[in-house]
This record gives sequence, C-alpha cells and structure tokens, in this order.
Amino acid sequence: MHSSSYCLIKDLSDGFIPGPYRNIFPALAVFEVNATVSRMHRDGEKILREFYLMDENALVYDLNQDFVYKSNDLFARKGFDMLRGADLVFACNAFIESAYLVTLDKGFKRHVSEDVKVIDLNDRFEDSDYFKEIVEAKT
Repeated sequence: MHSSSYCLIKDLSDGFIPGPYRNIFPALAVFEVNATVSRMHRDGEKILREFYLMDENALVYDLNQDFVYKSNDLFARKGFDMLRGADLVFACNAFIESAYLVTLDKGFKRHVSEDVKVIDLNDRFEDSDYFKEIVEAKT
C-alpha cells in the first residue's frame, strides 16, 4: 500500500480525522489491489497481501446490473468520458454514493472534480491538512 494511502487509513482508524466513516471499495478494487501486490512481489518488493482494510467500516460495493443502470447517464458526461477502465467504475461509484474519491491519480481532479469530491493524496506532500475537506464536511 502506498504510504499516503496507509497514512489516511491510519488517520481514520486512530480517530485523527473525527467522526464515523465508511470505506467503500468497488468489488473490482479487491482484484486490482491483489494484482498490484502480485506485481510488486514479482518485482522483489516487500508488501503484505493483507492490508487489514476490511473492517467494520468497510463496504465492498457490488458491481451489478443496478449499478450499471445507475451509472448509465454518467458514461457520456463531461469528464467521465475521459476516464479509462476501472477509473470510470471508481468515479461512478463515488458519484452515486455521494462519497469522496480518495486517490493518487491526478486525472480524477482534472476530469471529474466538478461532479465528484476528490481527495488527492498527492496533496499530502504539500499540505499536512490534506484531509480538511473531510473534516469540514463532517462538522
């Protein structure tokens, strides 16, 4: 897991970011994470396969027919039409659930930030208060 992602999860679980939260993982993300871990293992990097993210705050979001119907109008929407593959799934999921899309991919801010609340973990390197949007939204 990237250090910024780990820090956010730790901040949430330690209560540094106040209030209840729900981590929504589209089912596809489980496969993407495990494929990334396998690639890192092949490259000789040390990384745990179990991230301990699946706890009482986690929800695996089903990618089913209902999700496709809810997403249908988003496919051609400005910005969403620029996304590729799984990125479109993540953006649609965040839009439908009115959730924050937490990412290291700068493309989300560029393409869908008018419709989706994007937290770019890259901002953490320039601003230690990178999660202020989440805290402000909860108060």
